[in-house]
Amino acid sequence: MSIKAENSRIAKNTISLYIRTVIVMFVSLYTSRLVLQALGETDLGIYNLVGGIVSLMAFLQAAQTKSTSRFITYELGLGGEPYKLSRIYSICMTIHILLAIIIVVIAETVGLFIINEYTQIPESRMVAANLVYQFSILTFVMHFIRCPLDSVIIAHEDMTVYAYMSILEVSLQLGLVFAVLHYSGDNLILYGFLVFAVSVVLFICYLIYRRKTYPAYRYRFIWDKKESVRVLSFSGWTLLGSSANTFTQQGVALLFNNFVGLVANTALGFANQVNAAVGRFVSSFTTAFNPQIIKFQAQDDINSLFILMNRASRFSFALCYVMALPIISNMEFILSLWLGRVPEYTTEFCQLILVCSIIDATTGVFNTSITATGKIKNYQIGIALSFLLDLACATIFLYLGIHPAVVFGSRIITRGFMNMLIGFHYSKKLLAFPLRKYLVEVMIPIGITILITIPISMIRMSEGWLSFILNTILTVVAISLCTLYIIMKKHERTTIIKAIKNRFYASKL
Repeated sequence: MSIKAENSRIAKNTISLYIRTVIVMFVSLYTSRLVLQALGETDLGIYNLVGGIVSLMAFLQAAQTKSTSRFITYELGLGGEPYKLSRIYSICMTIHILLAIIIVVIAETVGLFIINEYTQIPESRMVAANLVYQFSILTFVMHFIRCPLDSVIIAHEDMTVYAYMSILEVSLQLGLVFAVLHYSGDNLILYGFLVFAVSVVLFICYLIYRRKTYPAYRYRFIWDKKESVRVLSFSGWTLLGSSANTFTQQGVALLFNNFVGLVANTALGFANQVNAAVGRFVSSFTTAFNPQIIKFQAQDDINSLFILMNRASRFSFALCYVMALPIISNMEFILSLWLGRVPEYTTEFCQLILVCSIIDATTGVFNTSITATGKIKNYQIGIALSFLLDLACATIFLYLGIHPAVVFGSRIITRGFMNMLIGFHYSKKLLAFPLRKYLVEVMIPIGITILITIPISMIRMSEGWLSFILNTILTVVAISLCTLYIIMKKHERTTIIKAIKNRFYASKL
């Protein structure tokens, strides 16, 4: 496929995913407000604690989807023979099933012990908490074994269907919240069950679509020792990083529960939802780029790979920053509109987690490019250690009685900048990536943009809605101009301005 056709496909997929993201974000934020009304702060805190395995599933699912997608996409880049595609899909599915069984065993032993012996859940809610925990485990299983189905769709760049599935998921989630609101029994138990039911419906939909559209990927139990060990080794190292991430986040939630209380878990839950909402905008762009990065690596087209990595990094930053900075500067006002009564620590947690999102968006492309090489052992060990350092810092700081916002903010160093440096190191080592060129073309323009726009985002000309609207417009315009004239290269800027003019003139006609 020509470069022009590839760029056209990336643009089309980005638009599809962007539309999906806008719908998903607004429905998800509205759903979150209804969940707070349906469950209340205490039950929502319990769900975020014992059902944290579900909220953290996005990290595990994304990691495993990326792992499986790497092998399928790499095979497509080499030509995509149907027999080889079916074989690699079947091996990956078998591995996911085996891993799901292992994780369920751990959850039903170690996890169950922690829930019943270590958490400070009111005695009157322990039965409900244990039932929700069981539903959370079942939901985890459905999400986890669905990863290869997601990977097939992403590898084939079938992003329109991926978008439809996401919209269906949030629509079902909105429906289940209305059901909980009108239920007269234990809302927490019903909510946990319905979240599991939605995961079953989504799994069936993905399975039916895969069978009709990509029949070559039918599952057969295959255990080729050499190939299975290769895939299992790759999945294992990928799982190391994602498991450390899951363990750290759940560990931090438990620490906040014991040192601060359930109100901190409620704040953590909302912070993760805000982070996910902004993250979806970034992923709508990076997901469109990722398959091409892997295919360029498979084809050994290093020059195109480096160009795409720099471009993806610059554009991902811009897309995340234009969303995140206005939210950060108006966080208190936005949360009051969204939640009504804002739980303690929520404003600070949400602002800090968005700073991490900006860093992750900028350098997330390094994770994809390193994953494409298949040599991820040392990289995943480094990532896992940075996650565990975050847990260690949280433990020490909370024990010393440091303010929870400062404790939570330490992840900017551990999970943010440390991960960035690890990505730089292994991209240089495995790909001979030109870091000096990256610093000049990407990091310096980004730094200048940040220095210009942060003071502008602090400008306040009034109060209430008027202040929010004026501040948001001013910040977005400033970031957009910096993106066009500082972050973008001249030919990129010319292309975008020309496309906008053509669309404007076409609409007038």
